Amino acid sequence: MSELKDRIDVFVKHADSVTKEYWERQGFTFAPPPTHQADFISGKWCRIVTVENGQPRSVYAFVCLQDGFTKALGTVKAGDIHKAASFKAPAKHARGNVMQDGFNNCATPHGIVYL
Repeated sequence: MSELKDRIDVFVKHADSVTKEYWERQGFTFAPPPTHQADFISGKWCRIVTVENGQPRSVYAFVCLQDGFTKALGTVKAGDIHKAASFKAPAKHARGNVMQDGFNNCATPHGIVYL
């Protein structure tokens, strides 16, 4: 589990750097770029939230913390990265897995890539 949390931290730092690079490239100066933080909401899911002015504003992604099966999502594996369906629920279909190489490819300045 600690390896998974370490990989989630790497993912959060990557999301921060992608967003910061986008803000610099666009020349935004009205506010500092948003940051991201991991919010372990249960034993099964970690919600990555976008933080602006010290307040969580939106969900960037969900990361699955354990293997399992749900009616809504089907089979999920530990480390799966999901787009947000709402503030409390992940969308169906994993976009990547933090335990695999190249998992950062699914991160954009605006959130997780569409299928």
